Amino acid sequence: MSTRRIYTLAQRVMRQVLRDRRTVGLLVFAPMIVLTLGAVLFRSETAAIPLGVVNEDQGINSPLMGEINLGQRITDELANSDTFDGFLMERDEVDARLRDGSVEGVLVFPEDFSASFLENHQAVLDLRLEGSNPTRSIMIIARVTEAGMRTLAGLVGMGFGISGTPLISEGESALPISVQASYLFAGEEFDTMDFVAPVYIAFLALFFVFLLACVSFLRERSQGTMERLLATPATRVEVVLGYMLGLGLFALIQVAVILFYTVWVLKIHYLGSLGLLFLVIALLAVVGVNLGILASTFARNEFQVVQFIPLVIIPQILLGGTFWEVSEMPKYLQPFAYIMPVYYANRALRDVMLKGWGLLEIWPNLVILLVFAGVLILFGALTMRREVA
Repeated sequence: MSTRRIYTLAQRVMRQVLRDRRTVGLLVFAPMIVLTLGAVLFRSETAAIPLGVVNEDQGINSPLMGEINLGQRITDELANSDTFDGFLMERDEVDARLRDGSVEGVLVFPEDFSASFLENHQAVLDLRLEGSNPTRSIMIIARVTEAGMRTLAGLVGMGFGISGTPLISEGESALPISVQASYLFAGEEFDTMDFVAPVYIAFLALFFVFLLACVSFLRERSQGTMERLLATPATRVEVVLGYMLGLGLFALIQVAVILFYTVWVLKIHYLGSLGLLFLVIALLAVVGVNLGILASTFARNEFQVVQFIPLVIIPQILLGGTFWEVSEMPKYLQPFAYIMPVYYANRALRDVMLKGWGLLEIWPNLVILLVFAGVLILFGALTMRREVA
């Protein structure tokens, strides 16, 4: 084994990489961009959860403390918490506000809430949840319970609720306050994986399809096939559409594998139509194919294709509503979410899988995905013109 030959070969490889300024730039700046974006998102403050309150509690008159409205006191305790952004609403608004997403939960206090607690030494909080995010639902239940316990602890310490019997009978394990939760969408059987599954499916579909299209199209260019095609009467748009259809067949096969494996093998819960789910992912796959074709025109080799992943795919994950709600992102990053195709796929998939919505509710997201596909086809054709000119 010759050390000199190894060193000479290493020098050749280093010179080859250094001569490619685009590769050097991607090596240096792509990680910096992705790390900066991640740091901004992870360090951003968590937005308060919108929580509505319907307070119909009439209160009671206590001999020791005068007039007491337990519902109002719990409402005030929630208002002092950084977790919630609460506001009062009417009972007939509850379903509409939960459905349009303006609140994630509504706490309802009936007229006899205070009187019932004084009589039974037990308070049951009526909590209505939007329910499509199981993790958020669990947090709301826990924080509402905590606020209720703090309120009751303060009142009991002042003598409220004591009428010769303890709040909890001996040997009884029940807390003096509990939450009775009802769900507009999803339900208690849905877990965190059920909430993550839609965006997980979208990410995998986009990533693998993008990589397939990018490498395949690049190979056609490097082998000279593209130049020969452009010498024929076929227009550049026709070439892009032809490759999109050809690669799209394999993309649809991959999409079907991802979807059906997730649903049937991993046993993910879903409420809507399986066919509609496939349609959403298929449209995202079409976008991914055209995104790969477009990206491949800026890459000279497979090494650069891989380096485009941090610039093209990772921002889709970070800004597309995969881990953070767009409303919880810093204001200056929110506009970028709306130019990410995966954002609209995530919304449509979650609406179908977690809310059971149909085509009439999600069609705007599908139209936007089609618009993205059309724009990418146009840009792909234009960049191809510049590439071979």
